[in-house]
Amino acid sequence: MAKAKTAVQQTLTAKRRVIQGTRPVKRLRQDGVVPGVVYGKQMEPVAVTVDQRELVKLLHSKMGEHALVTLRIDDGKPWEKPVLVKSIQHDPVDGRVVHVDFHAIALTERLKVKVPVALKGDAVGVKQEGGILEHFLREVEVECLPTEIPAYVEFDVSALKIGDTVHVRDLTPPTNTKITSDPEGVIASIQKPKEEKPEEVAASPTEPEVIREKKEEEAPGQVAAKGEPEVKKEKEKEAKS
Repeated sequence: MAKAKTAVQQTLTAKRRVIQGTRPVKRLRQDGVVPGVVYGKQMEPVAVTVDQRELVKLLHSKMGEHALVTLRIDDGKPWEKPVLVKSIQHDPVDGRVVHVDFHAIALTERLKVKVPVALKGDAVGVKQEGGILEHFLREVEVECLPTEIPAYVEFDVSALKIGDTVHVRDLTPPTNTKITSDPEGVIASIQKPKEEKPEEVAASPTEPEVIREKKEEEAPGQVAAKGEPEVKKEKEKEAKS
């Protein structure tokens, strides 16, 4: 079930930007201003600046980056267009917004945008069977009029058991909205808990093999003594013959 559709447009004021170059733009950011560009069909790109606090406030609103915005330029020739936030760049160190791109649109033309997937409820497979809920695809692409962009598409996971999987095709699109993502895409599933392998018992150390030393070689005198009877027999033999 999809929820939180909105046709309410928020307004953001911008100024045309003449300043170009890395250093001048850096000074703009230090003054609390975010540089940006507005793109659109049948129009030249327009370089603009917006107040950082106002932009952050917009991004933290209910619709966030998916909000439909009326961008108004008051300086010079008055200019006003409905836009969507196309992309945002953040500072890698402090996370501040350092650049924004807007996409100018026509309110009567359907467009494709990505919206979040929200999972609600406590799955049976988790609550009663001890499974784990894995959330894979967190966004899906939808096609609709700009005034009917949903804040998110919602799915109730309460009935899911271990082994169950939710695909994009299982989502219910909002009225007048079509989900265009791959229908086979996996949204979520309930996995079996990983079994802990028992610790291997260390084998008892093998007793070292005792190598006994060979008996000391017998002394020459002992060998001769043992050999005496044989010599004596030989001499007696010779005497008889």
